[in-house]
Amino acid sequence: MGLLALGLILGALLWVEFNQSRLDEPARFDTAAAPQRFPSRIATPRVHDEPQHDNPQLHRAAESGDAGAQYQFGMNLVQNAWQHSEPLAMIEAVDWIRKAAEQEHVSAQLMLGALYEKGRGLIQDYALAYDWYRRAAQQGNALAMERLGLMFMRGRGVEQDLEQAYVAAARGDHDAEGERNKIHGLLSAAELTHAQERSRTLDLELPRLTGTLQTLPFGF
Repeated sequence: MGLLALGLILGALLWVEFNQSRLDEPARFDTAAAPQRFPSRIATPRVHDEPQHDNPQLHRAAESGDAGAQYQFGMNLVQNAWQHSEPLAMIEAVDWIRKAAEQEHVSAQLMLGALYEKGRGLIQDYALAYDWYRRAAQQGNALAMERLGLMFMRGRGVEQDLEQAYVAAARGDHDAEGERNKIHGLLSAAELTHAQERSRTLDLELPRLTGTLQTLPFGF
């Protein structure tokens, strides 16, 4: 009985020592079962940074205050925004085009009017669209005059005035001829006579068109 008891005690001591040594070992993890770590997302250039990287000289000229460079850089951003559906690029484009427009860059004034009319890169505002079209038209821009005619005809940003619409369309480019003929049929004989007189007066006051007629990007 004494030998049996001694054997049990020794067995118990050995079991405790063996398990204690296992507890003292550093924990080991199964690397196959550990959660996989994915590499951090690689930063990609923003769409509205592309024109700056593609043409740094134009960007520097725009930053220096050159109105022509500001307009061209803004239009490059418009093109990128249009192709990639990138709203931030359009917002930045508006800022550059506005800077050029405020320096009386006529193409920028026309484009800013179109941006306001369409509500692209800013809140749609027909009254501001009218103001910028008017400023471009006063410099002899035929397309701006055509847009003014449409605004007068539809009563957008200004009270509807078919006589003014006719005058603006008469001063517009060749594409405005169809609109002018539509308005012609809506005016009385007296209104038409008055509109034509105003058109002749305006033709003497505004600068004559020179060079290639400006166009707007598709969708504007």
